[in-house]
Amino acid sequence: MDTSIDRRRLVQGLSGGFVVGLAGCLGGDEDEDDPAENGDTNDENGSAEDGSAGLAYAFGPETIALIDPSEGEVVDELADGVDGYTYGDAVLTNDGNYLFVIEDSLSQVLVIDTASREITAEVAIGPGGTHMYHPNDEEMWAHSDAEGTFYVIDTSSHEVVETVEAGLDGEGHGKLLYHDDFGSTGYATNVNDAAAHVIDMDAYERVDSIELGDEGGTHYKAYSPQTGLAYFERSGGVGTTAVVDTETNEVVDELEFTGGLYLTPDEERLGNIGESEIRLLDATSETTDEIGSVTVEGGPDALEYYEADDTLYGFTANTMTPEAAVIDLDDLSVVDHIDAGSIEQPEDAHSLHRSAVSGDGYFFTPADADGTVAVIDMAARELIEHVPVEEGVGTVQYVPESE
Repeated sequence: MDTSIDRRRLVQGLSGGFVVGLAGCLGGDEDEDDPAENGDTNDENGSAEDGSAGLAYAFGPETIALIDPSEGEVVDELADGVDGYTYGDAVLTNDGNYLFVIEDSLSQVLVIDTASREITAEVAIGPGGTHMYHPNDEEMWAHSDAEGTFYVIDTSSHEVVETVEAGLDGEGHGKLLYHDDFGSTGYATNVNDAAAHVIDMDAYERVDSIELGDEGGTHYKAYSPQTGLAYFERSGGVGTTAVVDTETNEVVDELEFTGGLYLTPDEERLGNIGESEIRLLDATSETTDEIGSVTVEGGPDALEYYEADDTLYGFTANTMTPEAAVIDLDDLSVVDHIDAGSIEQPEDAHSLHRSAVSGDGYFFTPADADGTVAVIDMAARELIEHVPVEEGVGTVQYVPESE
């Protein structure tokens, strides 16, 4: 099986003409088999009785590996029925009891019981699944890019209970923006629509669209609770980010940059990922003033934060070099480069997506070309181990000790 490039890793022209990654779906009844047939629950290193707290799930085409980051090794695997799988987002329920993961080869969402370490349900969704969101305790919203539709899955029954047609033309890669401040309102982006779509989360329908222009689409999104402003990247070569007042749903500004936005834990700054830099913005400012920027050679991607000694650090996995960079976000300087392993590099690509997650002081990023997951100690800023999983591993999620 060729695992070097798939639809999720490489899509041309979503954002400013760059080659970017998608992540990270016909509804049906829950397809639930005997849990004992869906995953290995014991091996020489661990057992289902141990649960999943403090472990990372790494998703490969033929296996789902459970990694103990403190030891830097695989302690369990789920392999039965995992055959040529491709993955989108993996999202943990708020109570930590279940891990939902988009599996696109069969247009489904896998539901993993984190206590028993078993795949307990396979939920049918529409094709082209990439992103999934957990706006409240009762629901997961999985997006079908082929349909431009969200499939709403009940987190208790593991059944699709509603579908929400978000895109204007019944297709398009999309994301969901939701915050408790919004009440029953959410916002959806779509790379085919030059608009931010207003979603009634209770009625499960698109009720309005905030027009952002005559061309391009919308992709990345963010929200600042300090100002009540929402940000929608205008993709497809437009090269700007629209700012919307969520009280009025009116466009109040247009910023001259694109890329993902990551709110800091104190909600006072926004980290913006550019092609070769990270820009820091004031999330308390009505005009979203730029604080400064730092060049990150090798192409930064998903940004994770870690605070130590009254300093906020950013950890980002590079896409064009086999490294992760550590940035001091207080003085905007790169303070470390850590070996993270290699991802596939198509010859015509100059910007790619590389996922990363963090938790309990660990930073994880997959290296699909090497078939490993890099586990990094964020406090020591040191590599713990390149954990072997299998070639093509591209999605990782961590189950915190605190859950």
